[in-house]
Amino acid sequence: MDTITILLIIFSLVLVFAIGAQDETMATVYGSGSLRLFWAMVMGGGLGFLGVIFLSDNVGKTIGSNLLGMDNVQKKMILAIVISTAIWLLVAIKTHLPISTTHSVVGSVFGIAVVWAIFTEGSFQQSLNWGEMGMIMLGWVISPILGFFGVILMQKALLPFLKKKNKGFLEVEEIEGYFRYLILIAAAVNQFSRGGNDAGNAIGIFYGLVEAGSNLEDQLLVFKIVAGILFSAGLVTYGKKLVANVGRRTTGQLRPSEALAIVATTSLILLLSTIFGFPVSGGHILVFAMIGYARTRGERPDRKNFRKMVSMWVLTFPIAAGLSALVYGVIYLF
Repeated sequence: MDTITILLIIFSLVLVFAIGAQDETMATVYGSGSLRLFWAMVMGGGLGFLGVIFLSDNVGKTIGSNLLGMDNVQKKMILAIVISTAIWLLVAIKTHLPISTTHSVVGSVFGIAVVWAIFTEGSFQQSLNWGEMGMIMLGWVISPILGFFGVILMQKALLPFLKKKNKGFLEVEEIEGYFRYLILIAAAVNQFSRGGNDAGNAIGIFYGLVEAGSNLEDQLLVFKIVAGILFSAGLVTYGKKLVANVGRRTTGQLRPSEALAIVATTSLILLLSTIFGFPVSGGHILVFAMIGYARTRGERPDRKNFRKMVSMWVLTFPIAAGLSALVYGVIYLF
């Protein structure tokens, strides 16, 4: 195994850890009182690990094998993608910037394609699989919209169970208790899918190495096991604070039935996206689902925070592209 391959594996595993540290999936479970923080982390870590093992392949293949269009994918390209993405995610962790892992990775791939076309005088049109890129970007737009309107429909579907005539307070509270169990099921699906989708961005590095000629197919399971462990480690260390902070903001605001609408909507969209190999942002879907829920109560999101989030989502792609172009340019020249 050559030096570049070893560096790629190391950086991709750092990337998986950073991805886990950005995972706030269990915040709604904690904030709704369905689980204490400790058990939310245990559940999230375990299901995230399983998601990496069993559900990351399709997204990984989309990122690593299908997105770059040039025939000769080089290890130096993949190294630039991993380094730039890892740097950007670590900056986000330290500064608490709300960025998307998927936007970062795909933006980095785009930056590589631009530099490759310039340095090799190749065709920029051939540097990327534009059909695949278009589908990914379309998913970025559609998935949050589905989260927004899906939670509204889900909330309306649940209301009849809580607002029947002659139903007393104690009976409503008993029903809310049942909803806590349903939240755990939906959250389990959500975390399982999040592990597969988000970590699939890093698993794509492995498939990229195979595409570049490395004979690593037999090591895929070992790589995924280590990646799953690091994803869970990132979640239960740095991610724990994120889950606690987001969860506390919803404590007392979300009844279990309301939290179920948000979690079930998010988990369904994320699961289907992961199965079909679309790398989407689970965080974006969750945020828009929460905004959709707020609209059912006649509330509006804080404009300042909302603008900050949207600005970072929009800027992540060009920043990641510029950073990867710079890193690849340096690697290419030296």
